[in-house]
Amino acid sequence: MNYTLEIVAWHEVKEQVNKLNPDIAEEIDALPVENIKNMPLVRARYPFGAAIESKDDLWVYYKDQPMKIQDERIPADIRDLLNYPWKGIPVGMLTHNTTEWYVDLPSHMVPVRLVKPGTIFSLYSLFDPAINHVMHGAYSSTAGCRSLLMLPKISHQQYNDRLSKAFNIHEHLCPKTLPQQWYLLKEISDSEQFDEDWYCEMLFFPRQMLEHLRRRMKFRDSLMKRIWEFTSFSRNAAMYDLLWAIFTEKLPNSIRNTPFIIETAKHVVKMAMRQVPCYTPATSDLTAPIRKLTEAFLNIYRIRYYLPIFMQPEMYNGRYPVYYSLHKHTFFHPIPERSNANRTISEMSTIKQLVLDFTERVLNQQFPMSLDDTVLYQTLKEVHFEFFHPQGGSNLNNNIDQIPQEDKRFMSIVNELKIEKDLVFPDHSIFFNGCIRVMPNENAEPRPSMKDFISMMATHDKKLY
Repeated sequence: MNYTLEIVAWHEVKEQVNKLNPDIAEEIDALPVENIKNMPLVRARYPFGAAIESKDDLWVYYKDQPMKIQDERIPADIRDLLNYPWKGIPVGMLTHNTTEWYVDLPSHMVPVRLVKPGTIFSLYSLFDPAINHVMHGAYSSTAGCRSLLMLPKISHQQYNDRLSKAFNIHEHLCPKTLPQQWYLLKEISDSEQFDEDWYCEMLFFPRQMLEHLRRRMKFRDSLMKRIWEFTSFSRNAAMYDLLWAIFTEKLPNSIRNTPFIIETAKHVVKMAMRQVPCYTPATSDLTAPIRKLTEAFLNIYRIRYYLPIFMQPEMYNGRYPVYYSLHKHTFFHPIPERSNANRTISEMSTIKQLVLDFTERVLNQQFPMSLDDTVLYQTLKEVHFEFFHPQGGSNLNNNIDQIPQEDKRFMSIVNELKIEKDLVFPDHSIFFNGCIRVMPNENAEPRPSMKDFISMMATHDKKLY
């Protein structure tokens, strides 16, 4: 695979763009440009894990070498096509596989968005004035899924030595935590011995195209409608904060003074509202060379006991379950301090009760404002929350094996492969030691009152309250 930056004519990519996003293909075809079929665009390809945007710098590959877009080794005609005001990354479209936008905080990496083929990016730059609210330099992006993780542990020294010899890698062996796994996966995929040419591809729109698109009212109206819908939640975020303030006002101090528990409960509700990412099983190579990586851990690492199943960030779509783990946060802020990180069962039980009690108050219209025509009300009518921990505890589901039985996506990749070992679902993964599932509501379980719950938990763990 030749990872490079190059100029392509519109007629060369028109069919590809039309399949992914027919609206934008129609708009480009209708531009009042002489010889539109030969209008130049810039195509960029990246290997898995390559940096694309980093601290407001755009990185590209030219002749298989990573470099900043300002590098003089890049031909002047390419740089001239992208010579217009943009921050972070030029306006363009993803045409193959995925990229992930994220924010790197000291406490954890925040997955913001997994971008899929057909998505137009950096559209705000068409409308925002020079002085705006966008904080450039906060976001980074990579080719493929930056938040990719594997459920079973892959930290065994002897097995990592096998990876080291097979792929000639030495730097990121024996990852001890879920976030550390990605560095090993990237190093494997970068190896010359890794036989898989995975890449993501972008088309960057040139200055001339954007000048014409900006003048087209149909395009502007369609774009503004999308932006308006996309920002609907953030424009009303203050009212959601007010709801939670009302809800938590009369909670016991022992709960109200534990920000980790409160913020997690709020985050779970946002997940159900499709506003923050959670996790789903990887079912294809769209986000990474999943099949080849799976084979590497089966045949070279020679994993024992558990199947190498991958998870990736995703937004809830109202059809398929999504999962959130207290051991892999997607908070869009630093992780709040925990009173005792070893008390996950107690924390999960309290989070469950808060989420279900908040849901009940919303659905029973027990707030001083009407909610029945809101996305929040509709969402909480349609979703079911389930709370897992292998050790169970009061009101938690300890049947982790239930998860792959009810969600066949977990086994979709491994079922395609010939596996000679007797491996089982990784039900002992730390990911499930405090896991919340959001799914369409069919038979929601009855909810104890907060008063009954406090009494029950005080008996179960006197230190909690």
